[in-house]
Amino acid sequence: MINYETTLVIIYLIVTIISFYPIIYQLMIIKRSGNTHKDKVNGGNLGVKGNVFLVIPAKSEPLDLVETSMRRLASLGLKLGTIYVLDGYDNSTLGIIRALGSKYGFRVIHREKPSGYKGGALNHVIKRVEMSDSDYMLVLDVDSSMSRESINELIKNANSAAAVVPHWVASNENDSLLARGQWIGYALFFKVLKALNDLIGWVPILGSGSLVNIGALRRIGYWPEDVLEDVELGVKFFINGLRVSYADNALVNVEVPVNYAGFLRQQLRWSFGVGRVIRRYFWQVLRRRHGATVLLYLGQYFAYVLQLASILMLVAMDIAGMSIPTWTFAVLLIMVVPPLLTYLYSLLMLDKELGGDPRRDVFAINSANLAFIMALPRIALANLMGLLGIGRIEWIPTPKGSRKWVRESLNLLPEYLMTILVITAFTASIIRLNLVNMLITLPYLAGYVRGLWRILKGTL
Repeated sequence: MINYETTLVIIYLIVTIISFYPIIYQLMIIKRSGNTHKDKVNGGNLGVKGNVFLVIPAKSEPLDLVETSMRRLASLGLKLGTIYVLDGYDNSTLGIIRALGSKYGFRVIHREKPSGYKGGALNHVIKRVEMSDSDYMLVLDVDSSMSRESINELIKNANSAAAVVPHWVASNENDSLLARGQWIGYALFFKVLKALNDLIGWVPILGSGSLVNIGALRRIGYWPEDVLEDVELGVKFFINGLRVSYADNALVNVEVPVNYAGFLRQQLRWSFGVGRVIRRYFWQVLRRRHGATVLLYLGQYFAYVLQLASILMLVAMDIAGMSIPTWTFAVLLIMVVPPLLTYLYSLLMLDKELGGDPRRDVFAINSANLAFIMALPRIALANLMGLLGIGRIEWIPTPKGSRKWVRESLNLLPEYLMTILVITAFTASIIRLNLVNMLITLPYLAGYVRGLWRILKGTL
C-alpha cells in the first residue's frame, strides 16, 4: 500500500522531471528538423508590391541611443519611409530629436497621450501615415541595427508570408559574462526557430526586425496593444492561417541586458506576457493543425512554475525530515542529467562553431543559468499572474545605451528568501544525515548562494 510520503515523493518526481521539458522539447525540435525537407524560397519575385515603412518606436530611450540609431540608419542609404514614433519625451528632448530627424531625413511622430504599449505606438503610425494593405512595416527597436543585405533578405521572403522574422545576434556579447551567456543562448534559440519554420511553417514574431504586411495586420485587428505584442501577433496570425516565416540570413544586431536587474525586467515582461497570450488563445491554438507544438513552445515559461514547485517541495521534505528514497535519486539521474548534459554540449558546440572558446564561455553559460535561478520565483509568479489574468506588470523598456550601465536599486527579498530556504533545507538534511536529500539539494544550494553573492558584488 502506498503511504502519503511515497505519494508526495512520486508527485515531486513527476513535477521535477516535467519542469525540464523545455530542454527536451528544444533538443527534439532541432533533431526532428534535421530530417525534414526544407522548402526553398521563391526568388522569382524579389520585393513587395507596396511600400516598406521602417518604424522605430522609442519610449523614453536615451538621447544618445536615438541619435546613434538615426546615424546608423542614414549610413545605409535606404529608400524606405523611415519613421520614429516617440513616447514619454519632454519638449526639450523632443525638439532635439526632431532636429536630428530633419538632419537625417527621417519623420518623427510624437504621441501626446501614449496608450496600448508598443503595439499602440505601431498602430498609431499605421493610421497616421495611412498605409495601404499591400504595404509592409519593418519594426526595428532603437538599439537594434540591420545591414542592407539583411533587409533585402526579409523583403525577398515577404512574397511567401504575412510576416518574416529575422535572426537576432547579441551585439554587446562582450559587455559582461551574462551578456555573453545570452549571446550563446540566442544561437540555440534561433536553431529552434529555424526548426519550427522547417517543421510547421510558423515561428513567433519578434519585436525587432520583423517585416509585417499591413493587410494581414488589418485582417486580425492590428497590433495587439498589450505587454507582449509581438508574440501575441504571431499567435493571432497562426490561428487565422497566416504564415509567419523565418529568414535565417536576415541578421539583426540587438542589445541584451548586461546585469541581473535588466535581465530580470526583461524576463518578467516576457513571462507575464506569454501567460496572458496562452490564457487568451489556448483553445483556438489547440484546434489548429500543429497547435500542440505551438502551445509547447509558448508554455516554456510555465516550466519555471513547475521548477519553483519542485524546489519548494524539496525544501519542505528536507525541513520535515522526510527521507527521499534512493530510487528517486536514481530516476532523477537517469531522466534529468543526460538532457542537461546534452543541452550544455549543444551550447558549447554552437559557441565553438561561432568562433567562441568553450572552455572560457562555459562560465558565461553559468552566469545566464545563475540569473535564471535567482529570478525563478519572480518569473514563475509573473507567468501565473498572466495565466490567471490577475495583476499587471508595468512595461518599462529594458535599459539600453548609456542607461544599461546604471546600477539600479533592486528589492532582493525574493532572492534572499529562496536562498535562506535552500540553506535551511540543506542544513536540516545534514542534521538528519539524509544523504539522498543532501545530494538532491546541493545543486540548488550552490546555485542560490553563488548567485546571490554575485548579485551583491555586482558581477551578475
